Amino acid sequence: MTVVRRLLALGIAAVVLAVATACAPVAHAAPAATSPRPSAALSAAPAASHDAHAVVTIGDSIMAGYGLEPGEAWPELLARRTGVPLVNLACSGAGFVAVGDCGTDFSTLVDEAIAFDPAVVIVQASDNDLEEDPHDIDAAAAAAVRELRRALPGAQLVGIGALWNVPGDTPAAITGSTDALRAAMHAAGGVFVSLGQPLQDDQDLLQADGEHPTPEGQRVLAERVRAALDDAGVTL
Repeated sequence: MTVVRRLLALGIAAVVLAVATACAPVAHAAPAATSPRPSAALSAAPAASHDAHAVVTIGDSIMAGYGLEPGEAWPELLARRTGVPLVNLACSGAGFVAVGDCGTDFSTLVDEAIAFDPAVVIVQASDNDLEEDPHDIDAAAAAAVRELRRALPGAQLVGIGALWNVPGDTPAAITGSTDALRAAMHAAGGVFVSLGQPLQDDQDLLQADGEHPTPEGQRVLAERVRAALDDAGVTL
């Protein structure tokens, strides 16, 4: 091959390579997923009339849907029913004082809730504080709700009483935890709603441990919460 022909061939090859490179698809990095800590669940696609995270819930293993499939806990059921975006920060074993499986009590969950800048925060008292000092529960509940109000002055704060699913009389400590949250909500200008004990007299709504709701039990709680919020004038 002559020098001229060799140069001509190289030139054609360079043009082909340039065209192929220009036409090749450009790879873009996928956007990083944003989500709360692993135990939290994000439910419902954002609706046009709500903020990205309109509601955040704080509670224990019942609220977390312990023993069930993801999406079967009452907060997720409520979110699907109402179409409101919701983040469930419930932590199994946690309470206002009791440290849960997530390594913290409700105080850190409060900080996480604030970071979402929600329109509504729902906090439920827990039977996990059953053995804790009543004065510590009072102080921790007051501090948690006070911090929510300080950081989220325009948010609707809602308190829900603790659930006790064991047949028989509800222990005074459970009532005391509920009363502590009620007082804290009233002091902060929030709303407190009582669900009663809707699962206590129907063990078919509970799992084998006699404490945590079945999927049907969670549906009962979701409906009870929705009705209680409606009665209290809370709009999600």
